[in-house]
Amino acid sequence: ECQKQFYVVLTASNDESKMKTLFEDTPAAEVDEVLTEGGRIDDWSKCLERGARPEGMVISGSDVWISSNTLAYSTCIEFPSNAGIDGATLLAVQRWGRESEGAEWKLELHQTIPWATGSRAGGTLRCDCRGCVALARGPDRRTFGYCRMRLVC
Repeated sequence: ECQKQFYVVLTASNDESKMKTLFEDTPAAEVDEVLTEGGRIDDWSKCLERGARPEGMVISGSDVWISSNTLAYSTCIEFPSNAGIDGATLLAVQRWGRESEGAEWKLELHQTIPWATGSRAGGTLRCDCRGCVALARGPDRRTFGYCRMRLVC
């Protein structure tokens, strides 16, 4: 149910306050890491603007894993409306937390990775209570077989 609420706001609302009520108030370390390295964050008001938000996107294959009474993960596949029938999909994961059993689940981190058959992920999007940061695969040198990601600014 929490994941569905997130996607309703993400795809159909420009109300930043609705998105912020879904998130934990504490910034995610995964987003801080990008900002510390010089990345830019687009706040939720920018992410939810008409033309910026993923209107018409649908999700499928939702699943939830409850790790403990205070930590859970949800996953799904996102199908952006502008990708076309053979377009790429996005693999998404959300991390949820709560203060104690019975308390309301709050979103701590939303992350997507573009995916298409026969291709490697070209980047990732990480979002927390403040908004979203993007990393994209760049032509940086390879180290031990892994291609480094660079900041999209």
